[in-house]
Amino acid sequence: MSQTVANASPSTLWNRAAPLRALLIENSVADAELNLRELARAGLQCIPQIVATRAEFMAQLGRFPFEIVIADYWLVGWNGLDAFSAMREAGRDVPFILVAGTLGEDVAVECIKQGVTDFVLKENLVRLPLVVVRAREERALRDASNFMLQALRQSEANSLFLFAHNPLSMWVFETVTLQILQVNDAALRNYGYKRLEFLAMNASDLHPAEEVAKFLAAFESGNSSVPLAGQWRHRRKDNSVIDVEMFLHNMEYSGNPAALVVAQDITERKRSEDERQKFFTLVEFSQDFIAVADLQDNVQYVNPAGRALLGIAGTESIQGTHSLDYVIPADLPLVYNTILPALRSSGHWEGELRFRHRQTGESLPMDFVGFQVKDLKSGEPRYIATVSRDMRDSRALEQQLRHAQKFEAFGQLAGGIAHDFNNVIGAIQGWAEMGEEQAASSSPALEIYFSKIHSQCDRVTALITQLLAFARRQILEPRSLSLNQTAHDVTNLLDKVIGKDIEIKIDLADNLSAVRADPTQIEQVLMNLCVNARDAMPKGGRLSIETHNAAFSEQDCRRTLGLQPGRFAELRVRDTGIGMDAAVRERIFEPFFTTKGPGKGTGLGLSTVYGIAKQHNGFVQVESEPGHGSTFRVFLPVEEALSAAEPIAPVLDELPIRGGSETILLADDHYGICEMAQSVLTAKGYHVLLAHDGQEAVDTFIAQRDRISLVVLDVIMPKRSGPDVFAAIRAVSPDISVLFATGYSNEIAVLAELVARGVAVLRKPYSPSVLCRRVREVLDAATAKVR
Repeated sequence: MSQTVANASPSTLWNRAAPLRALLIENSVADAELNLRELARAGLQCIPQIVATRAEFMAQLGRFPFEIVIADYWLVGWNGLDAFSAMREAGRDVPFILVAGTLGEDVAVECIKQGVTDFVLKENLVRLPLVVVRAREERALRDASNFMLQALRQSEANSLFLFAHNPLSMWVFETVTLQILQVNDAALRNYGYKRLEFLAMNASDLHPAEEVAKFLAAFESGNSSVPLAGQWRHRRKDNSVIDVEMFLHNMEYSGNPAALVVAQDITERKRSEDERQKFFTLVEFSQDFIAVADLQDNVQYVNPAGRALLGIAGTESIQGTHSLDYVIPADLPLVYNTILPALRSSGHWEGELRFRHRQTGESLPMDFVGFQVKDLKSGEPRYIATVSRDMRDSRALEQQLRHAQKFEAFGQLAGGIAHDFNNVIGAIQGWAEMGEEQAASSSPALEIYFSKIHSQCDRVTALITQLLAFARRQILEPRSLSLNQTAHDVTNLLDKVIGKDIEIKIDLADNLSAVRADPTQIEQVLMNLCVNARDAMPKGGRLSIETHNAAFSEQDCRRTLGLQPGRFAELRVRDTGIGMDAAVRERIFEPFFTTKGPGKGTGLGLSTVYGIAKQHNGFVQVESEPGHGSTFRVFLPVEEALSAAEPIAPVLDELPIRGGSETILLADDHYGICEMAQSVLTAKGYHVLLAHDGQEAVDTFIAQRDRISLVVLDVIMPKRSGPDVFAAIRAVSPDISVLFATGYSNEIAVLAELVARGVAVLRKPYSPSVLCRRVREVLDAATAKVR
């Protein structure tokens, strides 16, 4: 640096173009101006201050910021050397140049010894500019040298101070032995060691055991593949481990190669970064639409789910867009008048807002939540964040739930009606059949009347059966079944119900999985669908019956409402009829709903299909559009464990009617049923004991159990239900024969279990002949079992 200063031109050390503030001491103003002109001729512009007396000079010492003094030696009452001494005493250290007409050699030497910068004789005034420039240059050089010396001393002091008092942990270690040579207070404080403890360690001691080998590898043969700088883990005295960002600087310490380490504890930063990464990952993989905009409504971020929902490609930039660009026009007043004011005032708004798909323009109803994101330190709002959830699926689920609840209510109503009808029709049917038998030999006209009553009862019974099917309150008799066989059986009957103007096409799947179902009920499903298809094609068309294997995953069920996960056998019925619109599709499974004219349908055909499928743990899907026909798809769960072929029960109507002499306990809360059944059974030779509620049935059985051979139980009775009575009497007499009479029951699961265990069931409404055959069948089975 000194060589540079010495070799530099004068203009490099001070600004020669800047005016020079000069204090001139002259008896004559003309002489002072002569000095100034000489300087100006050499290109040195001055800001002068001219004084003559000692008093004027002393006054200007503390007032005028002069950079050089040019003084005449011979002054009135004093001289230039007096002025120089006064300047020094005042503490001013600037170049001082004497200008004199004559100056003896002794005087000149004395002036130089006192420290005067230089002198110029007035007869050689042309030297004055050069002397001034040289004086300024020497002063600048001296100032620069002093500054560098002071800076060097200050730098050493600052370095020691910064090392000792730096808030970051710092230490110096020898790169050969790894011995720690110096440590600052922050490292002692952050790592928990005393100074002597820290200095007794080597650099590798600060690393946990699993990182020591990696740290040492960085020093082996100058291994550069393992960087020392970067993130490491350090072990403190209490054995806790912290994450640090480590910086190294190679240096010499006492003549030996060493390294200065600066370690910053980033444990909290890494934890925060991990938390931010977790949060970002959560946002990125969230299925909700999450977006962030600044306070000027410039969109900053949209997560992948939001991009997919709005139709924004992953590579498409959202910069320059506004949140209003994604809202349908009809909801813009809601945004301007409600949402934005709420976000500015309370910082929060939630409700329904409809967004717009960028490509299709589709309206997307969203459950929208918007809120301010505030600065953690200042509390001032920085961004607006929004979380929106697509409401289409939830609305469809709500609609499906309402649909299910509606059908459940319909089912409860239908089942209750069927229960009451069963009892009334059962009694009427019984008396009509008995009257018909007696009138056959005495009054042919009465026989016809009774026959017509009987026929009408059969029609009502069929109607009740459909209601029970919809209500899912029938007692099923499931067995292993192939829908292909059902399709063949029903197809053979279709010629009687389907017109010749309708083409029937059958396409059955090979290796169709078996289902466990009640064959009669499944035949009813297929027949009802075929009849419905026929009615939808008044001018003819094509009816297709197909079977397929199907399987649905949980993901399939989330994508398509109404599906159930699992493996199914599918029965598909397709027609080319008039089709249905959405309003009709919404109601087709409601009982008594029909699009046919008055008197042309009961409105129970499709509701029966729905109820039977549900009772078999299946479901029905419908696809239809006006003018494009309809497709009904019935899915029944696959029977996972195949069972052996089951014998077909004998048809009761074909068995002979035989009586007996056994005692039968008949329990039913309907007096008409009790009276009719008692008359029928008594006429066949049986002894009949009656009970009109569950408790009476238990009491009567306990009192007469030695006489009773069979108990006929209604399922629904006051005080105690049929299954409850069954459990009570079986506890007393485990081998007693029991016949359940039911047409409707809330305890369908219990009954199904009892049927699976071999308990006999008599379906209501029953005729006298069916009652007698079923009673005899159960009694004979008990007798055969004893033998």
